[in-house]
Amino acid sequence: MVMKNILVLTGMVFIVIALMISEGYTFNPADLQTLKNTNICVDCDLSGADLTGADLQTADLSGANLSGANLSGANLSNAWLVDANLSKAKITKAIFEGATLDGATWTDGKQCVDGSMGACNK
Repeated sequence: MVMKNILVLTGMVFIVIALMISEGYTFNPADLQTLKNTNICVDCDLSGADLTGADLQTADLSGANLSGANLSGANLSNAWLVDANLSKAKITKAIFEGATLDGATWTDGKQCVDGSMGACNK
């Protein structure tokens, strides 16, 4: 009985890992480092990355995979008239709770208006 329970538990762990991989939530650490170093990560994989509280003003994340990423409290507002760019980014299940999005270019290419907090108001 104990062996059966161990086998079932092991099987469940493999299923969870397979689901995480199939969801694509396995960000590329090199892409995260590039973002930190340059504030540019075009068409990169940041799926599932923890970007909580990150200063992403003027960041170019166009085409990036941000699926499942946590951007809670991140600053994606524009600075010096340069927008944070999320155009064509994938944001399925991404968390933007408390994120500042004033002036950011959203996934559809439209600009978020001032006061956009946690969601892009257009």
